[in-house]
Amino acid sequence: MKELLSAAIAEMSAGKKVVWASIMESSGSTPRSAGARMLLREAGSIVGTIGGGAVEAFCIEEGLKAMAAGESAIARYDLSGHEAAGLGMICGGNLSVLLHVMLPTRANISKSEELLEGVNSGARLLRVTRVQVTGDSVEATLTVLHKSASMADRMPHEVIEKGVKSRIPFTVVEGDDRYLVEPTASRGSLYLMGAGHVAYFTAKIAVMTGFRTIVIDDREEFANRERYPDADEVRVIPDFSDCFGGDILAADSSVVIVTRGHLEDRNVLEQTLKTQAGYIGMIGSSKKRDATYRKLAESGFGDEDFARVHCPIGLSIGSDTPEEIAVAIMGEIIGVRAGKL
Repeated sequence: MKELLSAAIAEMSAGKKVVWASIMESSGSTPRSAGARMLLREAGSIVGTIGGGAVEAFCIEEGLKAMAAGESAIARYDLSGHEAAGLGMICGGNLSVLLHVMLPTRANISKSEELLEGVNSGARLLRVTRVQVTGDSVEATLTVLHKSASMADRMPHEVIEKGVKSRIPFTVVEGDDRYLVEPTASRGSLYLMGAGHVAYFTAKIAVMTGFRTIVIDDREEFANRERYPDADEVRVIPDFSDCFGGDILAADSSVVIVTRGHLEDRNVLEQTLKTQAGYIGMIGSSKKRDATYRKLAESGFGDEDFARVHCPIGLSIGSDTPEEIAVAIMGEIIGVRAGKL
């Protein structure tokens, strides 16, 4: 969402309209699921994707028409019959895409800035679009909600109830209205403990795939903005004795332990096991892992704790170079988060 919000703010601040295109509903086999989104600029360029191919091309075409008219629209596609055959597609499903025309108003810019600030800080906000359809007319209204706030008088109960828990976009239907709800912090935070070569490439993929990325090391020559210009945070610490600095790691946090040495790795792992982090990975061989576990067992940790740790870290795909190891690490994290591993 970060790239889309940044692009939307830039365009609207320049006095230009944008279309926020989101898949509201999908069934069967489709290129992307509900919640996938892209931003369409007046010039026809896009940020993000709703699946590519012919469907995305038609959405761009319809989005430009909606932008020219200054009115939002809903594009519906049947990918299971003759229409799909005509598009050369074999997905076999149906989807509807909201084409929300956002005018360059101060209100729209402010709401987008608030959402972007939430993404950057890791705050849990909800981007809620109320969609009202009257005949051929579609009205889309954007609201920014704080998950911790009392909002029962402003939104359907289901929006609030699901919004507090969900990390992925969803749609709520109430009467003739639909509410497209997009949580800002859907991917969670990724802590890179160590800023060396593996961390360098892992950070690139983490940022690219939407994780809030925090790089931590005790070596300023490695942990700096020159090496990590796109990371959300780069922290230089005196040592790893209090490596998280008071941060509270919840189930949507991932920790990648790739420090400069075995002792530092063990120190970080001991602290991480005391958190609720949903993913914990540590670089190293099975021999190193077993030695680390034996030492931690002396401090009271047991098999249940060690079962939370992915070590050796990353998918077993024969990775060798730092770049390949980074791919294996992020593949594993994404798989764990999706419940596939």
